[in-house]
Amino acid sequence: MQAAYGPQMKMRAAPEDLPEGLCFYPDSRPGIARRRCGRGFSYTLPDGTTLARGPERARIEALGIPPAYEEVWISPRENGHLQATGLDARTRKQYRYHPLWSEARAAEKFETLAGFGHALPRIRRAVTRDLAEGPGEISFALAAAVLLIDRLAMRVGNAAYTQANGSYGALTLRRRQMRLCEDGLRLSYTAKGGKKIRRRLTDRKLLKVLDQARDLPGAELITWIDEDGAPRALGSDQLNAYLSDLGQGNFTAKTFRTWSGSLAAFEAAEAGGRTIKALSGAAAARLNNTPTVARNSYIHPKVIALAEAGRLPDLEPVKLRGLSAAEARLLALLESPETRG
Repeated sequence: MQAAYGPQMKMRAAPEDLPEGLCFYPDSRPGIARRRCGRGFSYTLPDGTTLARGPERARIEALGIPPAYEEVWISPRENGHLQATGLDARTRKQYRYHPLWSEARAAEKFETLAGFGHALPRIRRAVTRDLAEGPGEISFALAAAVLLIDRLAMRVGNAAYTQANGSYGALTLRRRQMRLCEDGLRLSYTAKGGKKIRRRLTDRKLLKVLDQARDLPGAELITWIDEDGAPRALGSDQLNAYLSDLGQGNFTAKTFRTWSGSLAAFEAAEAGGRTIKALSGAAAARLNNTPTVARNSYIHPKVIALAEAGRLPDLEPVKLRGLSAAEARLLALLESPETRG
């Protein structure tokens, strides 16, 4: 099981409010220790014995704890709300949470969307930095996936959805679903709900990255190569952990889609859309889902309030390098006390 990591999330929920199936297990309790052993690591259980190869070892390795982390603590419980901690190169304590815990915290996404807007330039700069690592590195794969989601507002995707209903997202796209044509690259895949997506890509940066990614082995379009030379796919929890770390907050791929949906609806309002139907339709078109889902899950209440108010407030765009002009105006709206959702 892979789990989210990043700066410590604010503990708003009491242990009794944990998502069903999880137990509260902080790193103040006995855990599994990681120690260097040759080119890899060994793991010592709380009773002092060394963990052998098997399902538990696979669970720990799937957490994807960076090799550079020191003083690593790992939960001995698969359903622990906190899965691992460690100190990064700057001795900052980093946290990896169980996906269910992260999802529960992501329910607060509208409250954190303004913070995401401020973090977005930092995330984009880090993505550009990690893309320089080159194909095959996990950092390149993670950055490529974020770029794909940022530019195309794609769902993250997961193997279970692909196996169950044949739908794809950023992490589960296959190489065969991308074709090189005279006018660039074309993506052709089935999204959630069975919707057929056909997209011609013209973004030069994205074109270059995807062209590099597809030269790697593996069925998925975006993969990385482990220390044994084997191709590995990314998991959504890995990607969300990466985003949380870069953004220094509880941000996920769904936060990106919420930002994209809110931005599309906001731009529609600026273009003259004065009904909830118009705003929902614009967000749905951007996200490739239904207007109802867009309205309920991906448009910030303050943007919806623009339709209800029938006018746009007079706001000064936030001056933040790395945001588009429309994003700067959206962020100003989200931070305005005059337009409460």
